[in-house]
Amino acid sequence: MAVNNAPGQVPGSNVGSGPGPGPGPGLVPTAPGSTPIVNSPAQRLDAIDEQVWLQLGSLAESMGEYDRAMAAYESALRHNYQSVNALNLIAELFRSRENFPKAAEYFQRILEIDNASGEVWGSLGHCYLMMDELQKAYNAYQNALHHLPNPKVSKLWYGIGILYDRYGSVEHAEEAFSAVMRMDPKYEKANEIYFRLGIIYKGQQKYSQSLECFRYILRTPPRPLTEADIWFQIGHVHEQQKEYTSAKEAYERVLAENPNHAKVLQQLGWLYHQPNAAFMNQDHAIRFLTRSIESDNTDAQSWYLMGRCYMAQQKYNKAYEAYQQAVYRDSRNPTFWCSIGLLYFQINQYRDALDAYSKAIRINPNISEVWYDLGTLYESCNNQVSDAIDAYQRASDLDPDNQRIKQRLAYLRQNNGAPGGVPPPPLPEEMNPNAYPPSGGPGGQHSFSQVTF
Repeated sequence: MAVNNAPGQVPGSNVGSGPGPGPGPGLVPTAPGSTPIVNSPAQRLDAIDEQVWLQLGSLAESMGEYDRAMAAYESALRHNYQSVNALNLIAELFRSRENFPKAAEYFQRILEIDNASGEVWGSLGHCYLMMDELQKAYNAYQNALHHLPNPKVSKLWYGIGILYDRYGSVEHAEEAFSAVMRMDPKYEKANEIYFRLGIIYKGQQKYSQSLECFRYILRTPPRPLTEADIWFQIGHVHEQQKEYTSAKEAYERVLAENPNHAKVLQQLGWLYHQPNAAFMNQDHAIRFLTRSIESDNTDAQSWYLMGRCYMAQQKYNKAYEAYQQAVYRDSRNPTFWCSIGLLYFQINQYRDALDAYSKAIRINPNISEVWYDLGTLYESCNNQVSDAIDAYQRASDLDPDNQRIKQRLAYLRQNNGAPGGVPPPPLPEEMNPNAYPPSGGPGGQHSFSQVTF
């Protein structure tokens, strides 16, 4: 489901808007959830017994005897099946023990009695969120915002932020998390929120704001993250800024604590590969990537990056072997196949290059770089200019602001597709390895996934 409503503009919902059950026989109608007015000695005794069981349950809960507390609250319900207090206490017990389906069941029973309780709708939304029932969580949060007299509740907006983040609506998640910090700067999950905002800002290329968030929580990271995890994120932000020396220093802080950190070794290897880094050294890059593979032999990305380093050294056999290892571990990564196509192009195996580019396109037909490289291949292979124009046009459609593609198309069309009279075909280019990262890539493996309420 696409979520298009900004925080504070969540639309209303008809979910659960029906009336609750009427009062039981012999009871005078009262406000939902309140203690009913009793008219007989038996009813008065039930009311007293209900309160006694609630007190016993509360005592047991304070002593950590949760099973006894649950039994006491259930006994209270036997004396008053509409006891909102008992239902809520049972729901909270189930939620504290991470039995979210049962907690949701009891919160729903409360809403059958009092459908206008914004607090309960919010609690139900939190349960659905923990169950990964995102649509139900969304509907519950809608109702919470509708029924709460003052919707500025930190916990509620924290949950809404998590929900938007799960949906991938990061702009709305950012607004929700920022709203929490405006409402309550000392909110108990403030450091977790700053971490989440740091990840969001990094993805939005708001690097200064991202670094500000990460540095703020550096000494007190949210559990289960450690200071090393925050240094990793700081290093990755600097890497995106092409501040390679600062990135290297941050990654080295992580290695000082954990010398076998596979992902950091991988990132350091890639830093040493960068031609614009003052410390660029392909041999150092390969050594770091080798250490990364020794720490985690299952990560296809390390093998792929090693192949890129060998390509820079024009060691095509070793590059091919590394790419084969990468594809063996992740055959559905279009970046890998694009690089294999470039390898075949470099050694003049054009048919094999075409096969590799075709595989990349079958996996993901919406990558401009692959279509551009395919166009260069068509130009270089038997002067298939018409096919090259088609490929360049597809690349331009996917990346309309790319002047390099537009210029090449213009050259070819001005000459009516004739092979003569235009500059020689351009060479294919490598893709950014992080443009289509594998799961667990930078920011993924170290993202904060634990959620509690």
